[in-house]
Amino acid sequence: MIWSLNEIDALCRKAAKGSGLSWGLAEEAGKAARWLAEQGMPGPTLLAQLLKRNDGTPYADLVPSEVDGVWTSAGGTLCPLIAGAALCDRAEKIANGADVTLARTAFPLLLAPYADAIARPRGLCIALTLQGTTLTLTPGGLVFAGDAVALLSPVAKTVSITIESQPKGAALPIRNGREIPPEASSVLHAFAHRTYAPATEASRAAGAGAGTSDND
Repeated sequence: MIWSLNEIDALCRKAAKGSGLSWGLAEEAGKAARWLAEQGMPGPTLLAQLLKRNDGTPYADLVPSEVDGVWTSAGGTLCPLIAGAALCDRAEKIANGADVTLARTAFPLLLAPYADAIARPRGLCIALTLQGTTLTLTPGGLVFAGDAVALLSPVAKTVSITIESQPKGAALPIRNGREIPPEASSVLHAFAHRTYAPATEASRAAGAGAGTSDND
């Protein structure tokens, strides 16, 4: 099914919130999935897979901490949504040339929208390098060098984030990122459903319809 970008944003935002993330992180997750879809990449599908992976994991196990210059997490695998928000908090340091290395990270392509949010307003090029493949976010678009399939990896052992002065590579293959497979859609809807308050007798009585009165 082909979705509009607004629909993707709204559904992914609700799904991220339903997974237990704060509204702020959930809003950024929706924007990230939308951004990837707009670039022709399967942002909503990656988000669905990430939410399934993290379901039930304590937030404290996903938060990045820096050890000897490398970001790690107590749970052993970083969440790209939480790490991405932390990257944006360090935007000025990164823009001024501070390299960042993330240890084991789930669905690393979800970091790209956050890197773009740092790079684009400043007219910079930021490279994400993982498993021998580099994705560079430039003011003019995305380029990559290596194996594009590696960008869709469920886990990367390390991800480095650096400023590039002369990015090299080819344009990413263009696909329809607004097409969400039924399985991914079902996962996102299931998480989004968790945001709905369960019906109570009071809410049913106050809702649409005749309720307990008879107006006939």
